[in-house]
Amino acid sequence: MTGPAPAALLAALRDDAFTARATAWERAGAVPRAAIDELAALGLLGLTVDTAHRGSGTPPAAVTDVHRLVAAASPSLHSLLVVHAMVCHAVRRWASAELRDALLPELATGRMLAAFALTEQQAGADTGALTTTIDRVGDTLRITGTKRWLSFGQIADAYLVFGSTDGRGSCALVDAGAGVRVAVEPVTAGLRAARLARVTFDGATAPASRAVGRPGIGIPFVVTSCLTLGRLYVAAGAVGVAEAALRLAADHAATRAHGGTTLGDRQLVRGLLADAALATDAAARYVRHTAQEIEDREPSAAVTAARAKLLASRAATTATATASRLLGAAGQTEDHPLARLHAAARVHEVIEGPTEVLQDIIAADLLRGRPGTTDRAPSPAAPYRKEDDHRAEH
Repeated sequence: MTGPAPAALLAALRDDAFTARATAWERAGAVPRAAIDELAALGLLGLTVDTAHRGSGTPPAAVTDVHRLVAAASPSLHSLLVVHAMVCHAVRRWASAELRDALLPELATGRMLAAFALTEQQAGADTGALTTTIDRVGDTLRITGTKRWLSFGQIADAYLVFGSTDGRGSCALVDAGAGVRVAVEPVTAGLRAARLARVTFDGATAPASRAVGRPGIGIPFVVTSCLTLGRLYVAAGAVGVAEAALRLAADHAATRAHGGTTLGDRQLVRGLLADAALATDAAARYVRHTAQEIEDREPSAAVTAARAKLLASRAATTATATASRLLGAAGQTEDHPLARLHAAARVHEVIEGPTEVLQDIIAADLLRGRPGTTDRAPSPAAPYRKEDDHRAEH
């Protein structure tokens, strides 16, 4: 990784006009492709891609700053940023050199939007229960199965599909088109504009060269390394939500007169603000620490990312609840920014590993190897290994 996020992108995201557009997207129930293309031209989708493949090669810590800005205004667009980065990561780290050179520039520039096709109706967070199959017939892959709640799955140009090949976990990039049926998911409160889709692969085909890693690598290695990165970015988004909610709460407390004084002069209100501020600040610092661990390929990065996501999602819940209590009815209307932040905080407690799963991962890591423990909990994720970065698993 080489430099900061593009200055033009940061300026656009910090402009009040971006927040106004995000509000319009939520009302309309969809982030339009034209808006995505416009931000992609400024570098939004190429942050995690190296400059040789037309990205900006932005370091993870600086990438998390962008995620904070985006999520504070548009949690829906932020969900695209997360899944697109996860796909870029899988291609960069696990695909063949030919596939990397062909696809990373397309992904970095936004000419190709990619969805992360992991979740199934009955599988949930249990990757061992996936029923999708990726069969190889000669030089062709044949994919069969149904994936649910794919962010921006309605307009994705390709899907990183996870399933099994001869009983071994695998994954492949599959283009939208023949054999791929896309249905609109019911609108969710937290990601109203994220264009969630139910995608059925009905014998869809792809060249065998589109396999990302060989069978046996797709799960746990590819999916878990992607989830580590996804948890970092969801945590960063949750921090952005918490910061935005805290600003609303503080602004309101400083100006709302009640009984001859302002809310901010009341000790109990100050206590609420202080607790929310500490939770938010702690999460922000932990997110940056996690980003550094991931950049340094620390073996502990997977568990640290789980901790960061748990801490940040709780901070977002605390901050939005505080803002909701202080703003009262004024903050409950559908169009108020707080309503969007509140819903996003609830979503952040679920996506990329719900709270209880993350607790299990963290506790298992704490207990592993100690006498008397069963070591029953799942491994948090495949640890980062430097040698994997330059190895095509075929």
